[in-house]
Amino acid sequence: MGDDLLNLVRSIDQQIASLFGQLISINFAMIAAIYYFLKRSKLAFKLFAFLFYGVGMIVYLGLMLREANLKLAALEAIDRIPQPLRSAMADALSQLSKSWLFVGAGAFMNVAWWAMWVSIAYLLFAWRRPEHAQG
Repeated sequence: MGDDLLNLVRSIDQQIASLFGQLISINFAMIAAIYYFLKRSKLAFKLFAFLFYGVGMIVYLGLMLREANLKLAALEAIDRIPQPLRSAMADALSQLSKSWLFVGAGAFMNVAWWAMWVSIAYLLFAWRRPEHAQG
């Protein structure tokens, strides 16, 4: 028992990994945009670009939080299954989800989201291209 919940948790993990990969892609695209043309733009255009970037980041954060809450509910449901009825894999997942690795991975993803947000704001509004790279 619990195999459906086990599959749900694995599906959620895949979805979160996909969303996080898309976040990284968006940030690399924003870095390229800053380097090639946003640094030469007026403040109004920079603010406009950052607003749209921010909306996208918040949407992805919301999707990731939704998935994380579903995962938490599924793990709690696995924990509520009586031990004799729980499958070995569901039991192992339940135990592993309480490990430092799972907790650390969640904390890392939260810190990474904020680091990406702050880095883009810094590059867009405060970073100056070195003199030898001006073109």
